[in-house]
Order: sequence, then structure tokens, then C-alpha cells
Amino acid sequence: VITANEQMEYMRVVTKAMSLIYPEYTDKMNHITHGMMRLPTGKMSSRKGNVVTGESLIRDTVALVMEKISAKGGPASGWKEDDRNHLSQQVGVAAIKYSILKQSTGGDISYDFETSISFEGDSGPYLQYSYARANSVLEKAVQENILQDPHSDLVEARPNGDSSGRIFELEKLLYRFPEIVLRSTEEYQPHYIANYLIEVARSFNSFYGNNMIVGKGDKTSAYKIALTFAFSFVMKRGLYLLGIEAPEKM
Repeated sequence: VITANEQMEYMRVVTKAMSLIYPEYTDKMNHITHGMMRLPTGKMSSRKGNVVTGESLIRDTVALVMEKISAKGGPASGWKEDDRNHLSQQVGVAAIKYSILKQSTGGDISYDFETSISFEGDSGPYLQYSYARANSVLEKAVQENILQDPHSDLVEARPNGDSSGRIFELEKLLYRFPEIVLRSTEEYQPHYIANYLIEVARSFNSFYGNNMIVGKGDKTSAYKIALTFAFSFVMKRGLYLLGIEAPEKM
């Protein structure tokens, strides 16, 4: 049962009453309190008439995403209208969900429209874009038949890193995924997963920017492609746990 922090004392009474009336349910209910969502203008209040409904929040955020996609000049700007609408819906909902889930349980949620839909930095769209980027690398690898090249065998491609022997920072982060998910589950704190995914996405984008991943003449290419696949695997499943869709292209 999740309520606002203001209901904590009331729910203690409810829990006590339940233990007396239905003692078999005592250990089956867990009460979690949370803060309130606040906009840049301040706290919403029904008495002041400045309440924002979930439907209007999604609608306005999706509309802002659509404007950004159309003006960005990227591949999606040339898509069919239905495809752009679908992508805008995916990105808009991701922006809202991530903005909520990145906050630790119990604290107030500060929601800013422009920050939430940014494709750079601490946002849901940034995670989606990172996954789409990795997916495009994997598609290129398939087209180049890199993984089927006997001179680019995964075993020969330095299982401990690249040809220089260094270990990528991305590798150090990916193996922690099960640990992060377990902690998040046990403590009812989804922000552990959200914050972890941002860290992993930043590491992948740094890896992407500093290395040629797909290259037929590079004997470590298969290894770097495998590392890219591992990132895409973790990112897609991490987003799934947060209830966020992972577009294949953006």
C-alpha cells in the first residue's frame, strides 16, 4: 500500500486495527509512504485549483517530445506521422516514469518538463537513445558479418579487454546488474535501478565515442560488439523493470 507521507500515522492505526480484526493479514501488508509530485511552480493543491491530472501530464509531455523530434532533424523527423506519434508516446511516458522513479522512495518528486524530455543527461529519453544507439551498432555488425569472420573470433579478442589489455569501465558496471536489481527489490527502491542505468548509459556512450566498435580489420571488434550486446541486454531489461519501453530506433 503506497500513500503520501502525510498518511503515515493514519495507516499505523489502520494496520493496528487490521491486526486485531484479521490477524492473518498482519504480515501480508507492507505500507510505503512517498512524497508528492511538485512542478516548478510549486506544490499542487486541489484547493488552489492547480492540480495537474496524469492524463494532461502525459498529453503535454508527449506533445513537447513530438515538437522536439520534428525539430531535431534526426532520422525520426523523416518518419511517417504514425511512427513519429508512436515514438513520441514511448519517449513521453519514459520521461515521466523516469523522473518519478529516479527519486528515492519517501522524498518529494520535482518534475520539470524540459529536463525530463532531454536526450542528454539524467533522463528517460537519454536511456532510450543509448539503447537505440547500441542497437544500431549491432545492426551494422550483422550487415558486416563481423561475428562470422574467423579472424575475429571472440576467444581471440582478448576476453579481458581490448588488444592493449585494458578493461573497459563498461565491463566493470555491467556485471553489477543482478546485484542492483536484488537490492532494489528487497528495499522497495526502484531508484537504484534508474540511477544504475544512467551510469551504465554514460559509460557506454563514452565507450562508443572513444572506440571503433565495428571494424573488419580489428581483431577485437567481435569482443567490442559482444560488449555492446551485453549493454543492450542490460539496458532493455532494466528499462522493462521500470516499466519503460525501449525503442529499437530513434
